[in-house]
Amino acid sequence: MSGWDSYISTLTTASPHIERAAIVGVDGSVWARTEGDKQFAATEAELKSLVTGFNTPDQVPARGADLEQIHYVVPRADDTVIFGKKDKTGFFAAKSQQAVLIAIYKGDSAEGTEVRSAVEKLSQYLASTGY
Repeated sequence: MSGWDSYISTLTTASPHIERAAIVGVDGSVWARTEGDKQFAATEAELKSLVTGFNTPDQVPARGADLEQIHYVVPRADDTVIFGKKDKTGFFAAKSQQAVLIAIYKGDSAEGTEVRSAVEKLSQYLASTGY
């Protein structure tokens, strides 16, 4: 268990709606992720594409985002947060200085708001510690 695994636990316990989560470097490399029956299974190519989206966030809504072989519509993207939605599932990805936190959730707007808050808070904490 790496030290990053504790951050995954913190994130997944912050909202019961988070199904899977990961912390990746700004190069797309996986630092930690949920495992077992809730394994975060995005491919390296999907992660690199998502992470590079933070460099040109205005282009992300037009192309959407793919994670775990699911295509998400992206109604919102900026240089710190990308939000994707498909039916009653979605994801939030938040960028700190050196990492991107990704949480995939199930639920409607209220659940999404809770997940977004959890992801952004942890991302801000990591940024405040230099990550």
